[in-house]
Amino acid sequence: MLSTLWEYSAWAAKWSTLFLMLTPLFLTVWFYLMSITAHVYRWRKREVSEAFNDSFWDGFRMSLAAITEAQGKIWHNIEFDGLQHLPKKGGALLVGYHGALPLDAYYFLAHCILERRKLKLVVDKFLYNAPGLRLLMKVLNLTPGTISGCVTALKDGETLMIYPGGLRESLLSDEKYELIWNARQGFSRVALEADVPIIPFFTENIREAARSIKFSARLASWLYEKTRLPVIPIIGIFPVELTMHLGRPLSFDDEEEPKIVAEIVTQRVTQLIETHQRRPGSILRELYNRFWVRGRGHPHSD
Repeated sequence: MLSTLWEYSAWAAKWSTLFLMLTPLFLTVWFYLMSITAHVYRWRKREVSEAFNDSFWDGFRMSLAAITEAQGKIWHNIEFDGLQHLPKKGGALLVGYHGALPLDAYYFLAHCILERRKLKLVVDKFLYNAPGLRLLMKVLNLTPGTISGCVTALKDGETLMIYPGGLRESLLSDEKYELIWNARQGFSRVALEADVPIIPFFTENIREAARSIKFSARLASWLYEKTRLPVIPIIGIFPVELTMHLGRPLSFDDEEEPKIVAEIVTQRVTQLIETHQRRPGSILRELYNRFWVRGRGHPHSD
C-alpha cells in the first residue's frame, strides 16, 4: 500500500512540475497571440467595422480574413502573382495543384474576402461532413462541389477554386510535384456549361510548407483507396516563402470536348510547376533561401 502511494506521489509530482513549467509558456504564447490579434484589428479596423455594420457574419469573415492574412504574411511571406488575370466581372474557375495542406487556398480566400471578391472553395466531402465544422464551412463559402452547384455559382459571378487531384494528390504526391488528376474532367464540364474562363494556378513551395509522410508509396496508396480519408501523417507547417502564381485565363468554345479541355489545363498547370518550382523540393533549402539568401538574389537564379 505504501509503495503504491509512493509511486502515485512520484507520478503526481513529476507531472505537476511539468505542468507548472509549461503553464507560463502557454500563457505567454496566448498573450502574444491576443496581442497580435489586437494589432491586426487595429490594422484592419476600418474594413472590419464596416463589415460588422453590414452583417454579423460579414464582420466575422472579415475579422478571420484579417488574422489569416497577417499570419500568411508573417509566417510564409505569401505573395500573389498574376492577380490581374482575374476577371473584374463575371465568374472564373481556378484550377491547380493540391499541396499536402491547401494553405494557398486559405490565404487566397482571406485575400478575396478583404478585397470584397466572391470566392467559393471546393473541398473534400469528408471535411464538409466533419462534426462541428459545417457552420464554419457555410460561413466561409466552402462547398463539397456538385457540378450543378458549381455551375450555378459561376453563373452568379463567383470565382470558384478547385483542386482536381483532391485528397489523393494531397496525400500521395511528393516533392517532385507530379499531378495526380487521374484524367478527371468534371472541372472542364463545369467551366464549359457555365461558359467561364479557366485560370490555372500553382503555389510555389507549397509542398515544402507541409509534407505528407509515406514510408511506402504502395501502402499509402492502398490506405487512401480503402478509407478515402486523410490517414497519412503530415508534417509542417514550415515558414518557407509561398508565391501563388495565376496563369493566363483559358477560354473555350462550349462545344469543345471536356477531355480536350482537361488535357490543356493539365498541361498549363504542369508548365507553371516547371517554370516556378525547383524540383525535387527541399524543406531545408527553402528555409535557407528565405532566411539567408533573400535580398541577395532569388534562389532560382543560380
